[in-house]
Amino acid sequence: MANFKAKPPPPSSDSKPGSATAQMAPKPRVISPLELRRRFAPRKPPSVTSSIPADFQTPLDTAYTKRPSAFSSFLSRFRARYAALPAPVRGASRFLRYLAPLVPIGLFFSEHVLQVMWVRGPSMTPYLNENYAEMQTESDMILVNMWPWGSGRARRLERGMVVTFRSPANSSNIAIKRVIALPGDRVTTREPCPRPSQIVPFNHVWLEGDVDDPRKSLDSNTYGPVSISLITGRVIAVLSPRMRFLKWQDWDKPIEEKENDNAQKTPEEGYRSSVRNRVVKEAVKIEAPLFN
Repeated sequence: MANFKAKPPPPSSDSKPGSATAQMAPKPRVISPLELRRRFAPRKPPSVTSSIPADFQTPLDTAYTKRPSAFSSFLSRFRARYAALPAPVRGASRFLRYLAPLVPIGLFFSEHVLQVMWVRGPSMTPYLNENYAEMQTESDMILVNMWPWGSGRARRLERGMVVTFRSPANSSNIAIKRVIALPGDRVTTREPCPRPSQIVPFNHVWLEGDVDDPRKSLDSNTYGPVSISLITGRVIAVLSPRMRFLKWQDWDKPIEEKENDNAQKTPEEGYRSSVRNRVVKEAVKIEAPLFN
């Protein structure tokens, strides 16, 4: 059998016989940018396909896919439906969204901080409803301090304060009267009280209207001393029709001090001295009440 030998490649024209570069080197391959991106791109792990039938697969055999929560799916559906609403409806809903938190804040402020009320009837004339005799339809608008906490003199009930309270005769009615006597004081009563005098018991106050005619005021002369727990606030100012602050300190100030006072006196100062003369202060020693 004949032996065949591989035929050597023909020598290059640039190489000379007997040189080291007699044989030609392979040419370099030019790689396109697309091929470079394909080669150096991060490779994903190959997906493992299970050979177990679907009926016999367990949760560990199947690939885990995270499902959205019920809240996120509800939120996405809500946003989609909200975006489909007309523009006026979306504007009104945005306005209500900012208004909703202000409602409980306003309710808390009016019930526990400050409240605006209107005075009805002639029981507090002439201090409130000054023009009631001429125009009975006009009512004073007052500002009531409802905040029950405080310290020192600001928290104590004093003679001359104008307070609001739930009427013992009708708990749904808020009445406005003046504190005439504190616990331990002896009061000379007016009509229609059957007793000529009354000692105010502990944790109670004696309330009366400022009107001269006792028949025009439903006060402690009708239902007796009022429990402090029924008092809801203290009137601090009149807002309309004539704005002014109420100075209850002047009501209980002695007449001698008012005559020596160089300050300009208001019409309310010094009036109803007969009411103060009917009160004997601290006839019985009782601890002073707190407004809470």
